[in-house]
Amino acid sequence: MGKFFEELKRRNVFRVGVAYLVTAWLLLQMADVVLGNIGTPEWVFKAILLVLALGFPVALLFAWAFEMTPEGIKKEKDVDRSQSITQVTGKKLEYFTIGALSLVVVFFVAREYLFPHGEHADEEAVAAQGSEPVSIAVLPFEDFSENADQGYFSRGISEEILNLLAKTHGLRVAARTSSFAFAGGEHDIREIGEKLDVDKVLEGSIRKSGNAIRITAQLINIEDGYHLWSETYDRDLDDIFKIQDEIAASILNSLKVHLLGETEHAVTAERARDLDAYSDYLIGKERLALATRADIEAARDKFDQAIAADPGYAPARAALSHAWLLLEREEYGKADKKTVDAVVVPQLEKALELSPDLPEAIAIRGLHHLQRYRYEEARNDLNRAIHLNPNFALAYLWRSETWYEQEQYLQMLADKEKAYSLDPMSLEIASQLAFDYGSFWRPRDADRIIARMFDLHPGHPRAYRALAANLGNHGRNAEAALLLEEAMEAHPDIEYFPPWHAWMLFVIGLYDEVEQQGQDFVTVSALLAQDRLEEARDLLEKGLQGEIDEYWLSTARDYYQVMRGELGIEPLKSAVAAELAWLEDHGVPWREQCRPYLIHDMRVSGVEDGVDEMMDECRKRTEERLKAGYLCPCSFFDLVLFATLDGRADEAVARANQWLDNGDSFAWLAGDEVLKQWSDRPEYEQILIRNAEQVARQQQIYRAGVAAREQEKSPGSP
Repeated sequence: MGKFFEELKRRNVFRVGVAYLVTAWLLLQMADVVLGNIGTPEWVFKAILLVLALGFPVALLFAWAFEMTPEGIKKEKDVDRSQSITQVTGKKLEYFTIGALSLVVVFFVAREYLFPHGEHADEEAVAAQGSEPVSIAVLPFEDFSENADQGYFSRGISEEILNLLAKTHGLRVAARTSSFAFAGGEHDIREIGEKLDVDKVLEGSIRKSGNAIRITAQLINIEDGYHLWSETYDRDLDDIFKIQDEIAASILNSLKVHLLGETEHAVTAERARDLDAYSDYLIGKERLALATRADIEAARDKFDQAIAADPGYAPARAALSHAWLLLEREEYGKADKKTVDAVVVPQLEKALELSPDLPEAIAIRGLHHLQRYRYEEARNDLNRAIHLNPNFALAYLWRSETWYEQEQYLQMLADKEKAYSLDPMSLEIASQLAFDYGSFWRPRDADRIIARMFDLHPGHPRAYRALAANLGNHGRNAEAALLLEEAMEAHPDIEYFPPWHAWMLFVIGLYDEVEQQGQDFVTVSALLAQDRLEEARDLLEKGLQGEIDEYWLSTARDYYQVMRGELGIEPLKSAVAAELAWLEDHGVPWREQCRPYLIHDMRVSGVEDGVDEMMDECRKRTEERLKAGYLCPCSFFDLVLFATLDGRADEAVARANQWLDNGDSFAWLAGDEVLKQWSDRPEYEQILIRNAEQVARQQQIYRAGVAAREQEKSPGSP
C-alpha cells in the first residue's frame, strides 16, 4: 500500500486533484455570480456542477495514466523513469494551485467591493441568494360603518400600517399601488398572493357606530387561507388621528412579534394634523398611481389643498414635488423645467426641514437630481431612502437609472426586478422592466410582463406604450404602427402616440400615409426621402422658428439623412446650432448624446469641439453594453453608424447584417449619407437588397392589418 501511495505522489495525482478542486470551486463561484445576475435558469448552473464533478475522476485517471514530457503527453508506461520530469511538473502544479488560491482571494475582494453594501450602496439590488424574507401585502381596510362615511379613516389606517411595515428590515412589503388595487374584498386570497407574489395578507375593517369605532385586523396565510393572527380594537372617537396612530402602531408591533420574533417597541408615523389635509393627501396618492396626465394634474391639485390646510405636513410637500416632476416628462405634458424647479426645490427643502428622515422626500429629491443629470447626488439620496425604507419600490426604479449612466447594467436590472417584486402592478415599473428584458435579449420575459400589464390594466396607455416599444425594438414596425392606431383610437388625448405612429409609418416607407398624419417633422423626413427638398426646407425653417415641438425637431434632424446634403451647409449649421443650444438650455450633457447623426452633422457643419471625445465616449458605452449583454436590438443600427463614422467598414458591414438578422429595416437606407461612405464595397448592394425585401414585408403586414380591421368594422362582418 505504501508503494501505491508513493506512486500516486510521484505521478502528481494528489497535486492534480488539489489543483482541480481549487479551480472547480473558483469556477462555480464565478458562475453563481454571473449566471445569477443575468437571469440564467437554475439548470445551467447544475449542469456546470455536474460536468465539473464528472471531470474530477477523469482528471485523476489522466494524471495516473499519462505524463507530460518535453515531447508532449505520453502514456506513463512508455516513459523511461530516468527521463521522467514529474518533479518539474509537480512544481508547476503547485505554482498553479497557489495562483488559483490567489484568484480566490481576489474574487472575494472583488465581490465585496464591486457589489457594495451598507447605507449608501446596493445591498438590496445585489441581495444574497439566501432565505427569502417574509412577504406581506396590506389590503385597504373596508368601511362597514352604517353611513359608509369612514373611507378616509379606513384608507388612512391601511396606509399607516403599510408605511410602518415597509420601513421594517426583514419584511418584503407589497407597494401601495399594487396592494390597494385589491380594494373591495371581492378578490380571492390566493389570487392576491399570486399576483403580488406574497405569502401573507393583512386585511381589516372599520365599523363606526355613534362615537364608538371598532377596528378589526387579521393576518392570513396565502397557501392554506389559515388565520395566523387577529385582533379587535374598540375605541371612542375622541381624537381620530391619535386612534389611527395607536392602532397602526399596535398592529405593527403585533405583526413584527408574530412574523419576525421581535420584541415590541415604540413606533411613530408621519402624521397630518388636519383631517381635510390628510383626506386630500390620500386622494392625491390614489390619483397619482393611475399614471395619466389628467390624474397627475388632479393629484397635484389635491396635494396643493393638503398643504394649504396643513403647511406642516411633509409627505404632502414631497408628493406635490413628485407630481410636478412627472408632469415634466414628455408623456405627461413636458412642463418647463424652470417652472418645475420653482415649485419642487422649495417644497422639498421645506419637507426635509419638517422631517429630515422622510424616505419619500429624500427619494423624490433623488428623482429631481436624476432628471437634472446629477447622477451621483441622485444615487446618494436614493441609497439613503432605501436604507430608511427597504420596501420603497420607486426608489429602486429611480436608482436603476443611475446605474445605467455608469454602465452598471446588471445592477440596473437587479434594481428594476426588485422594484417589480415590490410593486408588480405598477405600470411605470413594469414597462421599464419589459424594455430592459428586451434589451437583454430576453423576449419571453418581456412578453410575460407586457401580457400581465394588459391583463391587470386593460387598455391603459402605458400598456400600449410598452408593447409598441417592444415590437419596434425587435423590427416589428408594422405591428407597432397597427397597435399605435388602436392606442390612438382608445386614447385620443395622449399626445405622444400620433408622432410615434407617424414615425413607424415612415420607417416602413409609407410616405403618403405619413403626410396624412399631420406630424410635420416626421413629414420632413418623408419629404426628404422622396427628394422633395424645397417642401422639406419650408418645414425645417418653421421648426427652427420654434413653431414645432423641440423633441420631434430633434428626432427628425437625427434621421432625415443628414438633410441629404442638397439643402446646403448653412441650413445644416443652423440646425446643429439650434440643437446644441436646446441641449444646453435644458441641461442635457450633449457630449453624452450617443447619436451618430448628430456626430456626423457636427463634423460636416464644422463643429470640432468635443466631437472626438463624443465618439470615444459612444464607443466605450457601446462596448460596455455589449459586454454586459445589454443592448436594445434597434441599437444595432447605431453600431453600424458608429463603425462607419469611425472608419471601420468591415465592422459596419457585419453590424448591418446583424441588424437585418434581427428583422429590422429602414425604408430610407439607400439614401443614408453616412452609410454611403462604404457604398463602394460589394456587400453594400446586398445589404440594400435585404433591407428593401424586409421593408416590403413590413408594408404587406401593415396593409393586411388595416384591411382586416376595416373588414371587422364593415356592416355584416361576422
